[in-house]
Amino acid sequence: MATLMELVKIQAVIDNRAIASDTMETLETTYRYSKSKGVNIKIGDMHIDHFLRSLNLEKFQKNVVDIQTAQIIERQKKTLIKIKRLINEK
Repeated sequence: MATLMELVKIQAVIDNRAIASDTMETLETTYRYSKSKGVNIKIGDMHIDHFLRSLNLEKFQKNVVDIQTAQIIERQKKTLIKIKRLINEK
């Protein structure tokens, strides 16, 4: 399997263009945590399938948190309505 860094280098050869400096910087300085290895890994050193899975996992986790947050907000709204009713009854 090829790493993201290797794939970017291959793409540069295919396109006959230099790799953008911000792309190289991102590959060298951006890390993802590997649960299996227990360490942070530069994304440039990650295999493409592992990198893509990490993006999917982050999206899934974000969606779960968003759903839970929305549920909490709905409960709080219902509680606020009940409180307003009790205040208006007095």
